[in-house]
Amino acid sequence: MDHKLIFPTYEEMHDKAVKLAHIIKTKKINFDKMVVVSRGGFVPASVVAYTLGIQDVDIVSIQSYMHREVGKTIVHRAPKTNEVVLVIDDIVDQGGTAKSLAEYMPNMHLAVIYAKPRGMPLAGSYVEEISQDTWPVFPWDEEDKANH
Repeated sequence: MDHKLIFPTYEEMHDKAVKLAHIIKTKKINFDKMVVVSRGGFVPASVVAYTLGIQDVDIVSIQSYMHREVGKTIVHRAPKTNEVVLVIDDIVDQGGTAKSLAEYMPNMHLAVIYAKPRGMPLAGSYVEEISQDTWPVFPWDEEDKANH
């Protein structure tokens, strides 16, 4: 599948993560905990946690991509809880990650930087809508950057 590539900088991602934190804050949801989706959510989640003053952050490990292609979702680690959980990730594409995590955390609020049309209904908060064929090459993804 051909993708339209975008190359956000660290500064742009930082600014988008701060904006995401402010969007989340306006929702006035009382979260019991915050969870970051490894690996893509690490950078935005750090900024969101600092901006919102959140100290306790858990990690979920889930795999749903192989070289930009959506594959079978594999959950390596996720808390099973009915608590109200703020889940931070970099992008929601087709929603496979979100759907899998909802089985573990049914009361989650997914917050992402980028939302694509197929996954957008699963995002409680997002900063920017991008087309389904757009692929962000994140500044921290050296392997992906090296291929372009």
